[in-house]
Amino acid sequence: MKQQEMNSDVLVRLSHMSLWMVLLTILYAGGAMLLLLLGGPKLAEAARSAMILLPVMNAIALGALRMKAGKGSCARSPQMRAVMNDELRQLALSKGYRNGFFASMISTVAIAPILSFAGVQGAPAVMMVVVATTGVAAMLGSVLYYDR
Repeated sequence: MKQQEMNSDVLVRLSHMSLWMVLLTILYAGGAMLLLLLGGPKLAEAARSAMILLPVMNAIALGALRMKAGKGSCARSPQMRAVMNDELRQLALSKGYRNGFFASMISTVAIAPILSFAGVQGAPAVMMVVVATTGVAAMLGSVLYYDR
């Protein structure tokens, strides 16, 4: 599919697929890091193996997106700029940023006492992974929900 043949619907679907890819990558990496930090030796080894497979899975997913987009580069096309500058998309992004911020703040307040009372070893690292994963996942999920 050439750049001139792409309409905004195809570009919106490609944008949504790439956002889903990023969301799944964040959840996968966050879950693997939590297993690495909180799990026993066997779970930590499984998490290490899962993290080794992450670049391979990303390369396959990016290749699939590239095949879907075609050979023409659409990132700088006027159609893609129109999709990215759409008012409803900008509204979805602002709502997503807000929701991600509040999810980060709430998860920080919720996880700090849990980790301190549980006596988790490496609590700051666990807290950082939980807060970052929650915030980014909430932001991306909100953008995908509101940008229909």
